[in-house]
Amino acid sequence: MSENNLFPRRSGIFKGDMANVRDTVARPSIDTFYQVTFSFGKYQTWLKGSIPSKRRTQSFDFQRKMSLLCTQAEIPGTSFIESTVTGHHQGITEAFPNLRNFPPLNLTFYCDADMVILEVLETWMSYINPIQGGQRFTNAYSRFNYPDDYKEIIHITKFERDTFTEGAADYKSALSSYEFVNIWPTNLTSMRVAYGDSNVLRCNIQFAYDRFFTRFNYDETNQAVLNNPNAVNSYNINNFDPINTNMDTA
Repeated sequence: MSENNLFPRRSGIFKGDMANVRDTVARPSIDTFYQVTFSFGKYQTWLKGSIPSKRRTQSFDFQRKMSLLCTQAEIPGTSFIESTVTGHHQGITEAFPNLRNFPPLNLTFYCDADMVILEVLETWMSYINPIQGGQRFTNAYSRFNYPDDYKEIIHITKFERDTFTEGAADYKSALSSYEFVNIWPTNLTSMRVAYGDSNVLRCNIQFAYDRFFTRFNYDETNQAVLNNPNAVNSYNINNFDPINTNMDTA
C-alpha cells in the first residue's frame, strides 16, 4: 500500500493562518449570476406561423425574451442506477454502475404582459401532440409528431460577478455551461390568479432530455444552434465541446 492511501496524519491537517486561505474561502459562487440560452434550431417547424412579433418581444427575438424572463433554473444533478454482485470476492457484496440517470430540468419564468412565454410553451406542447379533425368536433383525435421536429437544445451558463469586469485584474472567473440535448417540455404547471394583492404571474415548466454535456472554465460563450431540418442537432459553435465530433466548427 502506498503512502498516499494511508489515513490522514496530523501533519496533513491545515493549521496555518487565515490569511493563507483568504483568497480561497472568499470566492464562493453566487447563485444569482446565470443565463439560460434557448438555442432553438427547429422553432420554425413547431411554432409555424405563431412566431411572436418584435413589438410583442420589445425588439428582441422571443428566445432572448425567454432568457431574460427565466427567473429560476437548475444546475442539473445526475445519478447512477447500480447493480450489486455477490460472490466475486468471498464475503463481499460489490456495487457497479449500470445506467446513468438524468433528472428533469425545471425552469421558472416571469409571465410577460404580452403572454409571449405562455404562447411559445403552449404552442410547443400542442405541436408535440396536436388535435386532428377540429378542436371542437366530437370526433377529434390526437396524434404525436416526430421527435426530430420538436426536440431542441437549451444551455445554462453560470458566471460570476467578476467574469465580465473590464480592467487589468490578475484573475477573473471564467464561464461554465451545461448543454441539454434533445430537450422537450413535459409538464406546464397551473398558475393561480386571484383577487387581492398583486404579484408577478409565474409559470413553471418541466423538461425531459436525453443527456447533458458540460464545459467548465472557458472564456467564449456558446453560439446558437442553426436551424437545419436534415439533422436533429446541428451547430455552429466556435471551439466548443471537443467530445462531440459531429459538431461543425466555424
